[in-house]
Amino acid sequence: MRPSRIVQCLLTLAVVCVPPSRVLSAADPIAVQTRSGRVSGETLDDATGLVVFRGVPYAAPPVGNLRWKPPQPVAVWDGVRDCTQFPAACPQKVSNTEGQKLDEDCLYLNVWTTQAGRNVALPVMVWIHGGGLSQGWGHKPIYDGAAFARQGVVLVSINYRLGPFGFLAHPALSAESKHGVSGNYGFLDQIAALKWVQQHIRAFGGDPQNVTIFGESAGGTSVSVLCASPLAGGLFQRAILQSPWMFGFITRMAEPNFVFLKQAVGGVATAETLGLQWARGLASSQDAPTLAELRSFDAERILKATRYYKTRATVDGWLLPDRPEAVFARGRQADVPTMIGTTRNEGNFFLAWIAVDSSQQLLEKLRGFYGDQAPAVAALYQPDSQGKMRAAASQYVTDSWFLQPARNLLRGMDRVKSPAFQYEFTMPSRRYPALGAPHAIDLRYVFNTLNPSAASPGEQQFARSVMRYWVQFARTGNPNIDGLPAWPPYSTQTGAYLELGSQIQAGVHLRSRACDTLDRATAAVYQSKQNTR
Repeated sequence: MRPSRIVQCLLTLAVVCVPPSRVLSAADPIAVQTRSGRVSGETLDDATGLVVFRGVPYAAPPVGNLRWKPPQPVAVWDGVRDCTQFPAACPQKVSNTEGQKLDEDCLYLNVWTTQAGRNVALPVMVWIHGGGLSQGWGHKPIYDGAAFARQGVVLVSINYRLGPFGFLAHPALSAESKHGVSGNYGFLDQIAALKWVQQHIRAFGGDPQNVTIFGESAGGTSVSVLCASPLAGGLFQRAILQSPWMFGFITRMAEPNFVFLKQAVGGVATAETLGLQWARGLASSQDAPTLAELRSFDAERILKATRYYKTRATVDGWLLPDRPEAVFARGRQADVPTMIGTTRNEGNFFLAWIAVDSSQQLLEKLRGFYGDQAPAVAALYQPDSQGKMRAAASQYVTDSWFLQPARNLLRGMDRVKSPAFQYEFTMPSRRYPALGAPHAIDLRYVFNTLNPSAASPGEQQFARSVMRYWVQFARTGNPNIDGLPAWPPYSTQTGAYLELGSQIQAGVHLRSRACDTLDRATAAVYQSKQNTR
C-alpha cells in the first residue's frame, strides 16, 4: 500500500545517506560483544547513557544464490564493527528514497538502549515497519527509538526483504525447498531477527523473556503472521498490531492479500501461479526464465517488473498454516497479551487511488471477491447528499482492510488465556484536518517523534500518554497505568475498546453492524465449495 501524496507529506523526513562500515579498534569504549563479533554504537546522551547501534547484521546478505532462500547465519568478524551508520533498505519502487541507500544486502537491525553492556533486564520492543510488504525501512526518523529508550525500553527496529525479493512464490522455488514451499522470505527474516534478539539482547541491557513485537500497516500484518506461525513460537511475549493490513489493494479494493500456495481463493490464483506469471514478464524470449536466470538478474531488472507484482503473504502450511484470522478463530495463535487497533479514517490515506464514482461502480469492484454477497456489502456504503462516493469508498477501505479483520483477531483472543485490548485512534491530522485520523497518523505519537517546534502542548502531552500505554503494555502485558484513563480488556461479549484522541475514553462494539455484514460476506467466500481446502 503506497501512501497518497497528501499523507506522504506528513511522513516525509530527511534520512542521511549511509557510508560503508569501517572497523574500529577493539578498545572502543561502547563496544558490545555479540556471537558474531563486537559492535560499536554512538552515544546520543551522556547523561542517560543513551546509545544507538545502527546496522547490526542479523543474517547473511541474501544475494546471489541466497536470493529467495531462508536467511543464513552471519559470518564472524574480527575487531569491532562500526555500527554508527544506518544500513541499506531492500530495493523498492519509491518516488522519493529520502536519501536512503537501497541494496539487497539489507538484513540489519538497530538498537536504542540506555543500558548497553550492563547486566539488567529491560523490556524489549521490536519494531516491524509497514509499507505494503513492498516499501519502507525500519529506521525512518518517524520511527526513531530514542524516546522509547528513555522510558526504560530497549527498542529494536529491523529491515527485511520486500516485494518480490521477500515474498515471491514460484514452483521452482518450492521444488528446491526441503519444506516444499516458497514465498514469505521477508517473514523468515523477521523470525531470524527475533532469534538474534533472543541470543544477543542481554548484552544491550534487554530481557529476552520480555519481548514485545509491534508494527503498523504491513508491520501489523507481519505481527499477525508471527502470532499465527509455529516457527515464531517462544520468540516474543507480547504483540501490538497497529492498523494491520489484512485485505485489499489500492488498485483492487476487494482482493485478498493472503493467498494459498497451491490453491486459488477469492478470485485470485495460487501464489505459485502468480509468481510464475510475474517471472514470465522478465523473460527475454517466449520461454519462462529458469531459477538460475532469475537469480542472475540484477536488482534493477527485478524492480522494473514490480509494477506487475502485488506483494502478498502466502499460506504455505509451514510458516503460515492458514490465514491469521482462521488461525486465531481456532485459538492456535501465540497465547500472549495482544493489543490491536485502527485509526478512525484509515481509508483517507488512500484517497488519491480510490476511484469510485457511483454505487454501481463500487458494487462491481466488490463482486469479484464477494460474489452474491456483494450487494449486502455495497448497501453499507452509500453516496453522500451530493451523490459523491469518495467518503463511502474510504469507509469501506477502513472497515474491510483494517477494522473487520482486526476485530476477528480480537475475537480469536477469547480462545486463549491471555488478554486482548482494542483501540481506535481518533486524533486528527493537524496539518490536514479534513483527512480526520488517516492510516499511519498514529506513528508520530506512538514514537513521540512530533516536531517539538510545531506540536502544541496538548499534542505533546497526548504523545506522552500514548507512549506510556505502549511502554506499560510492554512491561506488564496490560496497558493500564496510574494517571491515565482505564483501558478495559476486549472480549467478544463486551466489545470494549479505548478511543485515543482529543478525548481518551472507553467505548463498546466499534462499527459492529458493518463488521457483522463483512464477516458474513467474507465467510461465505472461504466456505464455498470452490475454496474448500
